[in-house]
Amino acid sequence: MHTPSISPSTPPSTITLAPVSILGTNLSTTPNDRSETHPTKAQGPGATIIMVGLDDQGRPHASWFTEDDGDAAAVAADLMDMALIAVSNDELAAIAKNLPRGKLFDSGKAFVPFVKRTTYDQLATYLDDDYIASATARVEAVAAAACAAAEDYAKASKGEVPARQPEDWSKLLVGDLVLARETAEEGWFEAIVVEATDDRFGLRWRDWPELPRFTRALTDIALLHPQHVAA
Repeated sequence: MHTPSISPSTPPSTITLAPVSILGTNLSTTPNDRSETHPTKAQGPGATIIMVGLDDQGRPHASWFTEDDGDAAAVAADLMDMALIAVSNDELAAIAKNLPRGKLFDSGKAFVPFVKRTTYDQLATYLDDDYIASATARVEAVAAAACAAAEDYAKASKGEVPARQPEDWSKLLVGDLVLARETAEEGWFEAIVVEATDDRFGLRWRDWPELPRFTRALTDIALLHPQHVAA
């Protein structure tokens, strides 16, 4: 029985199928046909509002919002002591393109990231004098309070004046006398606040100053009664 030979130089026949549609969507025959995602920046007419301002430490923040965000952005700016600038010319549009997009929260506030000081200085030329004066006064007041707290802490550390006993957790400052504990099984002992951030505090034991300093979350700090007299 004779079997036909197949020449190595002759490629086997192939079957070509047309692109198959799944759920009505045509598959692309172009490999790696994927759209790339990039960080959100202001694009074209999307950015109509810029929120800008200084935080209590004097650090500049700015981001852009759309026209639909207008009312909510106004509420957030008021809560956060920031200002709104309408993107009304080419210079502001160019600045907006290099800013991150802001995000509004259910709390009424907004996410407005840090920006360079040079960017803030450009935007500040569009702010009214009342806002600049108010922001400057707020930053200076916070700095003065921090300086005074540091002086009080230095005096309290030297035994010149008793440490302040705050009546509210929201008013904790460096130099204040509070209560902390090492473990849940141990009791509470007096500690002095030596560093304060948003929700964490550096402490040292009042009666054991030679021991290392430690940190506690705000929820792990107790307060003395305002009328408590230290033994």
